[in-house]
Amino acid sequence: MKRYIIILLAIPIVLQSCSSMYIPATRSIPLFEKKGEFQAEAGISTNSIYANSSYAFTDNFAASINGNLSYGNFSNRYDLFTHKKDEPPSDLWWPDTRGDFSHRYAEVSVGKINMLPTFPMRLEVFGGIGMGRATDIDHFNNDNRYKTDYYAFFGQGNFGFKKQLFEAGISIRLAYSYFNYTANIYSRDLYQREFGVIHAEPMLFARVGTERLKFVYRLGVNLALTMDPTEEYTGYNEYRGLHDQGKLSHTIFHISIGMSYRIGGK
Repeated sequence: MKRYIIILLAIPIVLQSCSSMYIPATRSIPLFEKKGEFQAEAGISTNSIYANSSYAFTDNFAASINGNLSYGNFSNRYDLFTHKKDEPPSDLWWPDTRGDFSHRYAEVSVGKINMLPTFPMRLEVFGGIGMGRATDIDHFNNDNRYKTDYYAFFGQGNFGFKKQLFEAGISIRLAYSYFNYTANIYSRDLYQREFGVIHAEPMLFARVGTERLKFVYRLGVNLALTMDPTEEYTGYNEYRGLHDQGKLSHTIFHISIGMSYRIGGK
């Protein structure tokens, strides 16, 4: 019985881990202690590959850089669950759970580290900017073409437990994103819209391994509020990437695994 309950709970997570016009960033969470520390991490999620790195240039401040690239940019799949040639559901009333869009994103941030004097708990706060792009072609609907560029401004707090062989904690990000969306419909009608989105993105993480090399697991959620949504539609063939009165279609759950490498400071 417990096995079936777990499966039922996992289904919505799997379905909402697909690629979309907006994928939450698999961000840097370094939990630094002192000057000279460096951490690099790389891995895969249900929809993307990612890499990030951080460096503490003083005992109190650090900088990070991060990038995500969805599978649609270099393969014939949008994500682990959706091939680009998967057809839409034949029943108009059946929800379309396929992934879409080839998404790419990069960001930089700086922050204050080592804010708690009591070891082994760590607290740090970062702020930064990012830029993303998502593109797609709907081969099942007149080859309609879609593109959006967006800019993100965010603040992020990291809180966790850190030992030589194990690290775990939570990272909470609040962000504002500005989107410039265009859709080329039926090769003649160009639809353009600009809008803003407010995000709340909590993420749990755990790292386990040796002092320098660790296995990483992350589980995150993205809650997005589209500002000034519109009721413009094209019926069943609504603008890809927008839904429910023009609200942003985004990846809600984000699951990833990877490896991290850390060099301690002096």
